[in-house]
Amino acid sequence: MSLSSLGRAGLLMAGVSLAALAVPLTAQAQTPTVLPPIEADVAPVATAAAPSEVVVAGDDLHRHRHATADAMSIAAGAPGMAVQANGGFSSLPVMRGLADSRVLVSVDGVQITAFCPNGMNPPGSYVSPGRLQSIAILPTLSPVSAGGDNIAGVVALTTKLPTFATDGEGLEVSGEVGVSYRSVADAIGATAQVTVAGPRFSVGYEAAWNRAENYRAGDGERVRSTLYEVYEQALTLAWLTDQGVLSLRAGKHFSPYEGFSTQRMDLTENDSSFADLRYEAAYAWGDLTARASWREVDHEMNFLADKGGSATGGMPMMSQGRDLSAAVSVSRPLKDGGALRAGLEAYRSDLDDWWPPVAGSAMMGPLTYWNVTDGRRKRTGAWAEWEANPAPAWTTLVGARVEHVETDAGPVQPYAWTGMMNAPDAAAALAFNARDRGRADDNLDLTAKATWRPNQATALEFGYARKTRSPTLYERYAWGVGNMSSAMTSFAGDGNGYVGDPDLEPEVAHHLAATLRLENPGGERGVTIGAYHSYVDGLIDAVKIGDLPRGFVKLRFANVDARLYGLDASAFAKVWDSEALGRGQLTGTLSWVRGENRDSGDDLYHMAPLTARVALEQSKGRWTNVAELEVVGEKDRINALRNEPETAAYALLNLRTSWKGERLRVDLAAENVFDADYDLPLGGMAFGDFRAAGYTVPIQPLPGPGRSINLGLTVAF
Repeated sequence: MSLSSLGRAGLLMAGVSLAALAVPLTAQAQTPTVLPPIEADVAPVATAAAPSEVVVAGDDLHRHRHATADAMSIAAGAPGMAVQANGGFSSLPVMRGLADSRVLVSVDGVQITAFCPNGMNPPGSYVSPGRLQSIAILPTLSPVSAGGDNIAGVVALTTKLPTFATDGEGLEVSGEVGVSYRSVADAIGATAQVTVAGPRFSVGYEAAWNRAENYRAGDGERVRSTLYEVYEQALTLAWLTDQGVLSLRAGKHFSPYEGFSTQRMDLTENDSSFADLRYEAAYAWGDLTARASWREVDHEMNFLADKGGSATGGMPMMSQGRDLSAAVSVSRPLKDGGALRAGLEAYRSDLDDWWPPVAGSAMMGPLTYWNVTDGRRKRTGAWAEWEANPAPAWTTLVGARVEHVETDAGPVQPYAWTGMMNAPDAAAALAFNARDRGRADDNLDLTAKATWRPNQATALEFGYARKTRSPTLYERYAWGVGNMSSAMTSFAGDGNGYVGDPDLEPEVAHHLAATLRLENPGGERGVTIGAYHSYVDGLIDAVKIGDLPRGFVKLRFANVDARLYGLDASAFAKVWDSEALGRGQLTGTLSWVRGENRDSGDDLYHMAPLTARVALEQSKGRWTNVAELEVVGEKDRINALRNEPETAAYALLNLRTSWKGERLRVDLAAENVFDADYDLPLGGMAFGDFRAAGYTVPIQPLPGPGRSINLGLTVAF
């Protein structure tokens, strides 16, 4: 049977399942009840239904949210998770070696498109840590119900859920306000949340603001193009019905500037509005979830002052994008304690990307450069999964997802159709416009896993997953081949230029993974070890097509075969429990990964070196104190194609203390206590510093932040 036939059969299967079940799915990974919060200072040991799944919430989340404006950096503490340096609040997730759009990052269950050729507005950039309720991490064997169009897994960011009055009458007003300060970047932030609720309705408002200067490295020097400012606000209206909750959330995100130290460009404005309508209900025969979402993005790039920008100069680049989506899912419980689930989903993304002419420039004019015109990406999908308990010690989960993905783009235009400087782009535009650009992919995802729990102290999860991701609009349709135009598409942070290919095929990953969790009967100590092997057919990597000035290269996106494998672990142990010292606990995590391009034999780009974290936590009364040591090994396995730099090993000591009263909470931390000078192994090239030096010094990897004193104050009411 062809994949296209499988897609049509799967759509019919899920449609029939929906009609038969008429019940909801709450296993969308954004619902906290699926994965209950786990409180630990570093990378909590998973105690959810699946041993590999982790949730960061509660005190652990609160303790870290004052140290950063970047939600994804908090997830980096979990086993197998890292981040690729990007903007100050826009880092890109790396899950077991697979990065960026290969990881599905959802915000309140909604998938968001990055409308930028430099990846400056990824999904995680649209929610600040101060607004987060939880972060759920589902690696490798994530259920098909958690989402498609990814090959790595899922990171689900959840903000505050609606609450209702508990006394049955009258109004209840609750909320919190918070402020934070980080010395390493002279960064300040503020958050506010307030809810006015009755027995049947709830009105909630959330706001956050963060601003930072360029951060200081361990050598005392400022790292250029790391400054930012960002505002967020959201309003939630919710109604409690006899069966569930109907809610409408709308809001706005605005950033007037954000420096990008590893890019040639900076963000000079990102303005986004959104609205999400959701209905979640529980009936006697099951659950129902329905959702519709809209988001619009206006995005501008140019050079900030760090890169020599001015109000009237530079090179303006504009993007406008819109996301529309709708989903319905049902879940029906089974007598054995399992469930049948199914869902239908539809997504559409529209993109226009253009670069206005620059007055007086012989190269950038006289026409508008159209990078993507009328870009369209449409996904329709259906899924169904069966969770069962075939024996007292066993839980199984089997699911299938089929998706039909269509992409297309209109004709394009260079800055000029004549002249030597624009000749390569003019020829490329003519060839691009003359060809058929519409593409259609029929994708199939499968997850089959089992969990064995012979006793309360042991859980073993193992299984297989096939996951598929279709190319983004930029990967297929960024057509410019000139030195300047190709360098403007580069979301890898490597300073190189990239050219798209309409003939790219979807990535198909085949995963084998297992996770073993062991705990003593009293829950005083435990260890979780996960191992995985992934073969990716058609990984979208790149091949070299030319050279750029100053040692950079010009690359074309290309499908290659790749292999990734690794292991990660976490552990905890109670080390004391006394009246004098309170309770002491030791926690730790370890992550190791390897990735290889099977076509060229080269190492894959941005593979994190061996990373370990160990933390000693003391809790006594209202106080919690933590000493954390982070050790990162030497990065000597590098991607030669992109001239990826090696980085030396380093160790960082972080000290944190928290005091929690009835309504007031104080968090104080000293990060990188000894002011270590080090380079980020996934930081890419420090292009901002390179440009500021007039391109006269060798380009260096991006330095990490030096010592920072962080303070957070939160008052609840």
